[in-house]
Amino acid sequence: MSDDRTWGVLASQSDEDALRDNITSDADQFHADVASREIHWQNPSSGAWLARGSDDNWIGWDSRGESATLGADAWTPWSSVLDQSAAPYYRWFTGGQTNACFNLVDRHLLQGRADKTAIIFEGDRWDPSKNDGRGGPVTEQHFSYRVLFQEVVARMQVLKDLGLVTGDRIAFNLPNIPEQIFYMLAAQRMGVVYTPVFGGFSAKTLSDRIHDAGAKLVITADGGYRNAEVVAYKGTYADPALDNYIPRETALKTLKAVLATYDLGDLAETLYNDVSEALGGEITLERSDVMRELGASLARQNAIAAELTAELRTAVARQLADAKHDVENVIVVEYTGQEIVEHSRDKWSNDLVDAAKATIASHLGLSTFEDLSADSATDVWSKLNAVLPVVSVDSNFPLFIIYTSGSTGKPKGVVHTHGSWLSGVSHTMRTVFNATEDDTLYVIGDPGWITGQSYLIAAPLVQGMTTVIAEGSPLFPHAGRFSSIIERYKVTLFKAGSTFLKAVMTDPASAREMADFDMSTLRVGTFCAEPVSPAVQQFAMDNICKHYINSYWATEHGGIVFSCPWGGYKPLAADAKTWPLPWVQAEVRVAETTADDGTVTEWRTADSGEKGELVITQPYPYLARTLWGDAGNLFEDSWRGDIERFSEVYFNRWDGELTYTQGDYARQHDDGAFTLHGRSDDVINVSGHRIGTEEIEGAILRDKTLREDSPVGNVVVVGAPHDEKGETPVAFLVAAAGRKLSDDDLARLQSLVRSEKGATAVPSDFLVVSAFPETRSGKYMRRTLRSILLDQPLGDISTLKNPESVEEIRNAVAQWKDFGRLTEARRVVQTWRYLRVETHEIAPGHLVALVVISSPPVNALSERTLDELHTALTQLAHQDDLSAMVVTGARNTFVAGADVKELLKIGEKGDLESAQTLPNAAQTAFATLENLDIPIIAAVNGPALGGGNELVLACSHVIAARHAEFGQPEINLNLLPGYGGTQRLTRKLFDAHGTDGAAEALRMMLDGRTIDAEKALEIGLIDDIVTTEGLSTVEAAMAALRDHFAGGDALRVSMARRKKLKQQREQAVAIDESLLSHPGVASALAQIRASGRNKPVDFIIDAMLTGARDGQAAGLRREAELFAQGVCDPECGPDGISAFLEKRSAPLPPKPKSVQPDASAEERAALIDEGKLLPMGASFFPGITPIPEYQLGYGVMRSHEDGTPLHGDPEVAEKELVFPTPSPSANEALVYILASEMNFNDIWAITGIPVSPFDARDADVQVTGSGGVGIVAQLGQDLVREGRLSVGDIVTIYSGQSELMAPDQGLDPMAADFRIQGYERNDGSHAQFLTVQGPQLHAKLPGISIEEAGSYGLTMGTIHRALYNTLAIEPGKRLFVEGASTGTGYDCLRSALSSSCAALGMVSSADRGERVEAVGGHAINRKDSRWADIFTAVPDDPNEWAAWEAAGEAFVAEAEKQVGGQIDYSVSHAGETAFPRSFQLLGENGVLTFYGASSGYRFTFMGKAGASSPAAQFSKAGLRAGQSLLVVYGPGAEDGIVDPVAIEAIEVGCQRGAQVAVLVDTVSQREFVTSLGFGAQMKGVVSLEEIERRLGDEFDPPGPFQKMPNPFTESAAFKESVRAFSDRTLKPIGSAIAPLLRNTLDKRGLPDVVFERAGRDGLALATSLVKPNVGKIVYSEDLKGARFSFYAPQVWMRQRRILMPTAEIRGTHLNTAREFAEMQERIAAGHISVLPPTIIPMEGVPEAHQAMWENRHAGANYVAMHALPRTNLKSRDELYRAWAIRDAMERGETLTKVDTGSAGALQ
Repeated sequence: MSDDRTWGVLASQSDEDALRDNITSDADQFHADVASREIHWQNPSSGAWLARGSDDNWIGWDSRGESATLGADAWTPWSSVLDQSAAPYYRWFTGGQTNACFNLVDRHLLQGRADKTAIIFEGDRWDPSKNDGRGGPVTEQHFSYRVLFQEVVARMQVLKDLGLVTGDRIAFNLPNIPEQIFYMLAAQRMGVVYTPVFGGFSAKTLSDRIHDAGAKLVITADGGYRNAEVVAYKGTYADPALDNYIPRETALKTLKAVLATYDLGDLAETLYNDVSEALGGEITLERSDVMRELGASLARQNAIAAELTAELRTAVARQLADAKHDVENVIVVEYTGQEIVEHSRDKWSNDLVDAAKATIASHLGLSTFEDLSADSATDVWSKLNAVLPVVSVDSNFPLFIIYTSGSTGKPKGVVHTHGSWLSGVSHTMRTVFNATEDDTLYVIGDPGWITGQSYLIAAPLVQGMTTVIAEGSPLFPHAGRFSSIIERYKVTLFKAGSTFLKAVMTDPASAREMADFDMSTLRVGTFCAEPVSPAVQQFAMDNICKHYINSYWATEHGGIVFSCPWGGYKPLAADAKTWPLPWVQAEVRVAETTADDGTVTEWRTADSGEKGELVITQPYPYLARTLWGDAGNLFEDSWRGDIERFSEVYFNRWDGELTYTQGDYARQHDDGAFTLHGRSDDVINVSGHRIGTEEIEGAILRDKTLREDSPVGNVVVVGAPHDEKGETPVAFLVAAAGRKLSDDDLARLQSLVRSEKGATAVPSDFLVVSAFPETRSGKYMRRTLRSILLDQPLGDISTLKNPESVEEIRNAVAQWKDFGRLTEARRVVQTWRYLRVETHEIAPGHLVALVVISSPPVNALSERTLDELHTALTQLAHQDDLSAMVVTGARNTFVAGADVKELLKIGEKGDLESAQTLPNAAQTAFATLENLDIPIIAAVNGPALGGGNELVLACSHVIAARHAEFGQPEINLNLLPGYGGTQRLTRKLFDAHGTDGAAEALRMMLDGRTIDAEKALEIGLIDDIVTTEGLSTVEAAMAALRDHFAGGDALRVSMARRKKLKQQREQAVAIDESLLSHPGVASALAQIRASGRNKPVDFIIDAMLTGARDGQAAGLRREAELFAQGVCDPECGPDGISAFLEKRSAPLPPKPKSVQPDASAEERAALIDEGKLLPMGASFFPGITPIPEYQLGYGVMRSHEDGTPLHGDPEVAEKELVFPTPSPSANEALVYILASEMNFNDIWAITGIPVSPFDARDADVQVTGSGGVGIVAQLGQDLVREGRLSVGDIVTIYSGQSELMAPDQGLDPMAADFRIQGYERNDGSHAQFLTVQGPQLHAKLPGISIEEAGSYGLTMGTIHRALYNTLAIEPGKRLFVEGASTGTGYDCLRSALSSSCAALGMVSSADRGERVEAVGGHAINRKDSRWADIFTAVPDDPNEWAAWEAAGEAFVAEAEKQVGGQIDYSVSHAGETAFPRSFQLLGENGVLTFYGASSGYRFTFMGKAGASSPAAQFSKAGLRAGQSLLVVYGPGAEDGIVDPVAIEAIEVGCQRGAQVAVLVDTVSQREFVTSLGFGAQMKGVVSLEEIERRLGDEFDPPGPFQKMPNPFTESAAFKESVRAFSDRTLKPIGSAIAPLLRNTLDKRGLPDVVFERAGRDGLALATSLVKPNVGKIVYSEDLKGARFSFYAPQVWMRQRRILMPTAEIRGTHLNTAREFAEMQERIAAGHISVLPPTIIPMEGVPEAHQAMWENRHAGANYVAMHALPRTNLKSRDELYRAWAIRDAMERGETLTKVDTGSAGALQ
């Protein structure tokens, strides 16, 4: 390596001309001189590494690292400079021995550069708080040449340990991170050939390149970062490449072997040839490709029996499932820390490197590898080189293979070499840049592209300089990212394509961001790899670097071939001109005559300025050596690679000579400069990535082979100009005859291209036309389409076969461009991934920005969202004409906090730096908002929690919807607020209310509870609440701004407060630790400490008091520091977030209240005296009696000490409580309760068994009661308009609620977020007042008393749905019901009898049996000695199943005897001990329904005899096109692979148009199923084996539902067992299946139907996975002798159905509002009757509930009497009179005359 800094640099044009003449006359001498000086060569006799010095002598080092020299003429490394004997396989420096890595790394240790920085790595993720708020990367690493060398040698040992030797090939699929460089250099050092594959390519592309290269090893990563989000590498690219695709020759070999096992005669050859020909263009393929083509060939053979066809398909598919790639090992670099599926071939890089370093240390006699740090650089090199010597190889030995896209489908593996390529690339650095070791080079590129190989890695390292490697986009999180890199690392040389700079140039905000950083250190900037426009070059020269030149090279060129040489003698201007380097002989040619094969037979040199084809007439050393091929002969002297294709593609265009032709167009000008004009029409350049249009077309047309009904007729892809990408693919489509292309079709085609060719190849748009321009010979005119896109002249179109097509295409393109202009009007709309910014002029001269945060599902502030928010706010802050800003959230959420899963991942890794990044990013973004001197309105349209509330605090004015919520709930995660809450909340509320306000702020942070909009307004957190009906918060914000701009007062107060707070933010706040004793704080502090959250409590107080004492800035810094500590402290973030996600967090303190729920008798009396509370049972005359502020009711409350729900036995836990009276919303009514229904829902709510209602609602009181009767006290506005109800109406209250506006209401109201009032998510009817939805209210039936009207709703409603909807009972059938003498069982019995069914009721005593028989039913006593012991769950031991069934036969026989035949219907509600026998009772085709589980929730049953077919069962389930089907595959696979029943189910599902997913046991099964080629209806296959590999011990595969702790005595353990099943089985499998079945109508991706299997009890999983309310589990096999188990609530509460060949199980629930009305009609008609209830006074409610809990209750329904002065009242008039009499008596008055009415109710 020459140390002459002037050598290779040209000083003048005359110098260049002289050099060019010299090269023309003696090229060999020039290239030899370059090669000998630029790199070191190994002397074979001495082993020394030598290069020519400035005195022409050979100087270098021997194998010990000591100096070595030879005289100038003593040695020549090569036998010839250029060997053209096998041209165009040009061999340069033949026989010369060298090694690229030695020249890039080793020699710098020996030259004294060991401590110089070789690599600066900058990760993608960004922390805007770094560098004094200017921002910086989260990850920044600097590697010296010494460290780099040591890491490379360690990776070399890794490769050696894996058996790699010189000449082997490996493939890289990694993000742009240091590990890729380490392994790459290690491969170079040992002569292993590598192929780097860009991370944006598809798995198919990666698979093709792995196989074409013959790679033995793949090196990948768990993931990388792109725009602060994790991009999976192994799971997205490497694993699918190796698992989903197999080499074509392997597939064909497998096919041939299988065909040979059958006596097929000539047919075998026909089938083989058909498949082989159809797949001829593939390198690797999916197994389904083989099966599809085999199926097509078989379909053409009429003589083959269907049975043989099926057998052949199965046999081939079975063998293909075992076929695989030849890759032996996969090294996985742990970078992002995400979960991966581990295979036996996988090896973690860090483990291998640790082992390698230990091995090396052992060889050297060192304790550890790190002990080398004590040695000098020379000694380090000498020692390590002795252990792992650098391998010298021939100059022409392949260094790497880099694949490039071609105009045909097969990519070209371009080979570059160790010697000639490296020396040439090195020399370009001198000539073009005058580069020295003092330079720092920053290349925007990736090692997967030639730019990355040549100038990101090789060129800077060979020169001994520093190279900057930046992961991710140079424009993330803002356009100043790349200029920031230049400033921070003092970059002197900069290379980038022009496309990213176009994006900056065309956006003023981006240009400003770029200009925020100092780029004055740059000496040279250059474009590369893409055509450049003068405008872009002018922008670069004006704004980045004056010496900004245009360089050009492509993959095959190897390095720069056109540029502007250093020296200042070229007329550099913004004209996009570039010059061939002196050793590049280039010209522009115009073809005159072209043969049919494309060969040009006559041509001329283009005139000056004339466009033509660019050619290079002479070879140069770093031009591609060949295309990869003939790997078996790599070490033979005759090896030429795929020289035939190399010649055909690049050298044979010009007849009679070997002239290199890339396919680019150019113009040459009088001054010798060239301007480049891109590729011919068959290749486009997307962001520097060359893509063949035929490749994209082929991927789109694959739809025709995958789908018999494909709507695609044909496609032509052309390149269209794009502001950011340079070019973008646009696909013109013609639909198949009679078909139309839908949006779903186009989305599918995009997905096809993405999976086949990668994201860069995906067309940005599809333009559907009726025909393409076509010549009379049938050729499509691609150029015509492109000319239309570019508005270029079309020339003569009269020769077209269909010239009329041109006008249609013009119109389509015009519409496309118009739409594009709308979407590109960034002044109006700018869209990020999670953010949308609109700018509108809402008043003359007043622009307002609307910022919408859209990060589903709750707009969480993830790192990516914060980065985007900061970028958008920074851009808006620079917008001088902006008058105001409005910030809101998408959908019905403002911002509901941080991304807690992201926090958990960071915390579990203990990544303190990443933990600090999040609060830094948020605080920087919010500070930008706070510092703007314009109105910033938060339009809070829903929850604003955690980071959302902190975002609100950064705004100047807050307008909230009525339903908005606010809070700082971080304490529930064991964290403190981290985005400014400890500071801004304190200061804002202190400003509003002094010390009391500060106490309120601290209380909010300590108790973690939300507050509503009214409370937020009261304490000064917000400014306005939107009260106008139909007005959104954004509309209200805009109205306030218009008023402000017009000089109004809408924002006067808030803007003044904002100014004051900003002025005072660094001043102290007059609070200290005494605040902890404040009455508003002390109780919450004691309560939250009692929950065990001491650390986060201390953190909150620390941060708050730091800011109060030292100012806001210091407080924010402390807050961020403590937040990061908390996230990473195992006792805080990891434990707290895990508990939160698993719903096991410690309780939060109750909310502060002026009146406590357990207020004393004295306090209650005072409230009554003040008119704020009515006594229980008080008279209430709607419209006359004022509605009190508070009310009484029975329920449970949270503890004052720590917020724990005080569940327990009803007689202890249930209390009369005081709580606020609610107000009805628009579609609600407020009802004064007269009597309330008592039922077991009350018990579950009081005891908290099996789950606490507090788990699902943010409340301190749970009032029980589901249903009753009341009088309407107040109506919401929608109900007033409806007119069905009036204040004063007596109504029966149906207890079912649902989301009234949900689209699923039209399907089944039960599917629209159905819940039972009083148990699920809201308070119930054991209160004085209750808000209910309009549909819940039904007119009291006139024939029954008021107390009767409140007694039957839930019990009879449940039975009504069970019998008349779920079972749809028919007269004459036989029905069995459990618990038939009381409650729902008794109602069921009576209703069945009234419907002419024979009814058999199970009872527990003779007395209860008589009650059943008294109404005409049959009774069977479960305590009869003949079967008293049979009521148990089915045993777990299969050996006991037969005996268990036999034990029940007498019971079954007696039941059938009593009702005269088999049982048709069975109604169950008694739980896990009764259910199995109730199911056993069912006769053939019988149906069981159940709606409860009072004895336990783990249901078991024995299957019944009888089989069906998948088709018949799918018909029974109503499976239709468009629905989703999950098929369980594997339990029926006798050989472990083929499962015929499942295959049949898949076939039928696909035929019916269902969207099918398959759950298999093993990877082999997955490969087999995938290979069967079911077509587009098959959405994917999930393997349990893969899930288990990924999760290990954290995964439980599906199987029998495990025994559960007793929910009534071991509630906590019971809940934990439910959670364990959910977390360890349901969620892992569900999350894998959901993406396959998710669509626009079903965001959750739940199957409509699950096809389950007899061979394994997976029913617990299936019943949990299938869609609620409409989902069905289907069996078709004989289930006799098999036991099944499931979790009961998943079927009963979610109303799922289990369809077996000869029986069904149907979950059922409370009836709908419409069914309730039908039930009322039945009662009114006398079809069913209401039994007189047992009356319970309100003070007796707890004891009555206790009796129910202990099964001591009477048979009749219980009703609690609230405000009825006596029983048997039937009308409002009677009620009013009774109240009047009672009230008069209580006052001591005597009424002398009372009108008793016709009923005599008051007699």
